[in-house]
Amino acid sequence: MLAQLVTLLLAAAAPDPQAAKPNTVSPVTVTARSAKAQPADATFDMASDDSAGGDFVAVWPGNTYTNGLDGHVKLRCNIDIHGLAEWCEVASEIPAGKGFGAAALELRTSFKLSPAAGPDGPISSIKTLSIRFRAPNRDFDMAAGTFHGNPMAMQAITMLNHPQFSEAPNFDDVAQAYPVHDLDLEGYAVAHCQVLSNGELKMCGIVKEVPNHHGFGKAALAIVHKFRIAPQWATAPHSKPLWTDIPIRFEPPSEALERRVTAPKWLAGWDPTSHPGVFPPEAVAKGLNTGRGVAECLVRPDGGMRACTALPGDPDGLGFSEAAARLASLLKINLWSADAGPVAGGKLRIAIRLNLPQTK
Repeated sequence: MLAQLVTLLLAAAAPDPQAAKPNTVSPVTVTARSAKAQPADATFDMASDDSAGGDFVAVWPGNTYTNGLDGHVKLRCNIDIHGLAEWCEVASEIPAGKGFGAAALELRTSFKLSPAAGPDGPISSIKTLSIRFRAPNRDFDMAAGTFHGNPMAMQAITMLNHPQFSEAPNFDDVAQAYPVHDLDLEGYAVAHCQVLSNGELKMCGIVKEVPNHHGFGKAALAIVHKFRIAPQWATAPHSKPLWTDIPIRFEPPSEALERRVTAPKWLAGWDPTSHPGVFPPEAVAKGLNTGRGVAECLVRPDGGMRACTALPGDPDGLGFSEAAARLASLLKINLWSADAGPVAGGKLRIAIRLNLPQTK
């Protein structure tokens, strides 16, 4: 999915009060699909008042928060083998047309679930997430003489989701930032940052850290300055500040050595009409009109492919993988993967199906 700009009300809290400042956003209309009622796999309550503590991001449509309107959104999300939501869509939104769906989608990077279990380990699956927006309810404590449930300070901003990067940390950067301890853990953190017009990030604060108290939030802040947003996405179309959330997953040291890219975000492909002679003549001689080639490439610092080599194809030995290796060199991916990891310097396996055009 490519980058998108969404203007919303957003409030963010961070453990460091000098890091991310509170924010809020104006309403966005979302056309939600009708969906049959189904139980949610996980439920999240949106922080709405000053009783919220710890690390969080609270996103509200502006007029709903100020008018005290409650909302309920169900999202259908693809939860990957790490428990991260690689993409989500609005399944239902109550009330409709008030911007709650758009607000819920902005929370995607903060979702961290237990992945579905397959026969050989974790697998990707579609899960339903329930997000409840409950407006602040002020109560007066007679004994203390104070109010509870005071609304949070909010600020109108524009959020950039699924950002495209011109620079990002590589595998070495992430490995060097991994916290020093004896546990072979996978860590995850989300940095909430303001985007400058030159693509640099500032005012970054950690709004998600799993597991807590193991240094992954601090590790994320140590490398988040290595990200730079692509110039075409670094300026909001309105006067409101531009912010983005950067998810960073730290592989356990025992797995980090593989440097394998498993969830690329594609930026550039190839036009089959520009390569009419790519279908292997060996396959034509065998009377075949389709085949699947597989290539493995190294990812360049700009997201392009290099050193692509042919792997066994289907059928094998008829030139499909050699053709796939040539075509793979034309592809390009974003510099941060859909499962919140680096790509530069990693290995990417690419499968390409080739079809022989039918002649009339």
